[in-house]
Amino acid sequence: MPTSNSNQITNLTADYQQATVQHHIENDHGRGVLYTVLFLLVTAVLGIWIMQNSVNAYYQQTYHQDSPLKFLDEYPVWQKGGELGTLFYAEHDSAKNLIQENNQYIVHLFNQDYAYTAEYKQHLAEKAKQEKIRLAKEAAAREHQNLLNQFSLTKNDQVFFAGDSLMQGVAPFVQKALLENYDIKTINLSKQSTGLSYPSFFDWPKTIQETIQANPQIKILVVFLGPNDPWDMPNPKGGTYLKFKSPEWEAVYRSRIMEIIDTAKQHDVRVMWLTPPNMKKPQLNTQMIYLNQVVADQVQKSKAFFIDSRPILGNKNNVYSDYLVQNGQSIKMRSADGIHFSAEGQKAIAETIMQHLKVVQ
Repeated sequence: MPTSNSNQITNLTADYQQATVQHHIENDHGRGVLYTVLFLLVTAVLGIWIMQNSVNAYYQQTYHQDSPLKFLDEYPVWQKGGELGTLFYAEHDSAKNLIQENNQYIVHLFNQDYAYTAEYKQHLAEKAKQEKIRLAKEAAAREHQNLLNQFSLTKNDQVFFAGDSLMQGVAPFVQKALLENYDIKTINLSKQSTGLSYPSFFDWPKTIQETIQANPQIKILVVFLGPNDPWDMPNPKGGTYLKFKSPEWEAVYRSRIMEIIDTAKQHDVRVMWLTPPNMKKPQLNTQMIYLNQVVADQVQKSKAFFIDSRPILGNKNNVYSDYLVQNGQSIKMRSADGIHFSAEGQKAIAETIMQHLKVVQ
């Protein structure tokens, strides 16, 4: 065979082999890309399948409508993915908590033999103290919110008003609003010159007990007492009168507050207690400041709700004022005697009471 023909054959063979190799490389590359795309696609589908609850929640919260995947919920296979996702999340949380516990245990073992400096011990003590204060504040806030949420009413329930002449001016405004707006009936036994110091004249704990027992529709008791109480009172055990502000006087006064609240609780009646306002006469004002503290403290200890009437009427720092300054205007809240309320003052207290009542239609 001539040499030229042999060379041509060799060249053709080499070209064919190179083309074949290139073809295989291109095929392998194409398959690699295809496999990668398929892998990513399958992974994405599996991810959506398992994380469907999160996807649905995100879509609903973002676009305020059902997720496009919602129609798949009727298929058992799709539901299984949601169940797996929930299981995985639970396992993740368990593992996370376990890791945290182990870390804390390791730190505890290390700290057992670690000599803290006096400064660092003080730092830890202060940190623990602040954390205790924070937790106490959170608990108090939750408890206060629970108290606020307790005054719900239906049209079949009744509100019971008990108090002195201050309540005589306030209660009718609340009664009118409840009846006209919600058809809710009320009982108003407020009576002037009454309080908790002289049960022989008018026994509020007994009256409240008898009224609640006779009217099972009562669900809320609103109490407003105090201005008629800052005097020496008869000793329930006999003997000399108990001196106003003495420990013995205060103990008896607190017991009567507790008796009223306990009676209400026994009949599933929630209590809203208004504390007395500041007064124009200095001596009476000083007496009301003391009574305000006693009433507020005892109502809180008895796990009931109190409303401080002073800021509602424009009084600050226990200083009496005839006027409430609101939006640059002075509104007269008190009457000329420096004890009772003007019509605007009565309405302001009534509106505050109404703000705490939640009527369920």
